[in-house]
Amino acid sequence: MNSIIDYLITHQFTAGVCIFVAILIIYFLFKKLIKLALFFILVIIILTGYAYFKESGRMPRSIQEALHKAKEETRTVVEKGRGTYDGVMSIFEKRRKPVTDYIDKITEQDKEAAKKKKPAPSDQSNQPGIKGESESRY
Repeated sequence: MNSIIDYLITHQFTAGVCIFVAILIIYFLFKKLIKLALFFILVIIILTGYAYFKESGRMPRSIQEALHKAKEETRTVVEKGRGTYDGVMSIFEKRRKPVTDYIDKITEQDKEAAKKKKPAPSDQSNQPGIKGESESRY
C-alpha cells in the first residue's frame, strides 16, 4: 500500500489520471442510480394516478383531503406569483422611460465632450512611431 502511495506522490500525472477515472466511475454510477430512482418514482406516480381514477370513491378520506388542499394551495401560490409579476412589470414600465432618458442624456454628454477634446498636432509629433519624428530609434 505504501509503495502505491509513494508511486502516486512521485508521479502526479498518474495520480491525476486515477482521480479522473474515479470521478468518471462515480458519475456514471450515480447517473444510473438517479435514472433508476426517477423510474421508480414515475411508476409510483402512475400507479397512484391509476388507483385514483379507477376507484376515487374508495380512496381514503385523508388522501382526498390532502390532494384537495394541495390543489387549493397551488392556486393561491400561482395567483400570488401572477400578482407579483404584474407588480414588478408595472414598476419596470414606470421606471424604464426615465432611466433610458437619463442614459441617453449621459451618452450625449460624453459624445459632446469627446468632440470637444481633440489632441493637438504638436503633441502627436513627440510620440514615437508617428511620422515627422526627427530621430529614428533603429
